[in-house]
Amino acid sequence: MAVESTALASSIIALAGGVDNISGVERCMVRLRLILADPDVADVPAIASLPGVALAMHLMGQLQIAPTAHLDDLHATVVDAVAAARP
Repeated sequence: MAVESTALASSIIALAGGVDNISGVERCMVRLRLILADPDVADVPAIASLPGVALAMHLMGQLQIAPTAHLDDLHATVVDAVAAARP
């Protein structure tokens, strides 16, 4: 589970434009929500095609990603990766 979340989080971060393009990480009941500095940089179709992702789209000013499982782990992993990259 943790390895899957780490690999998926890494792919999502890279395809979203890297940690420098992610200005916020949130979640709801079923989706990871990324607030991006430049939404046009994100490769949404590539994120949507990742194994473990059911849906990815820009909605309400966020990049919203619905994983097929383990949202809690994915959210925590993305939050930790973004925080670790900040000075």
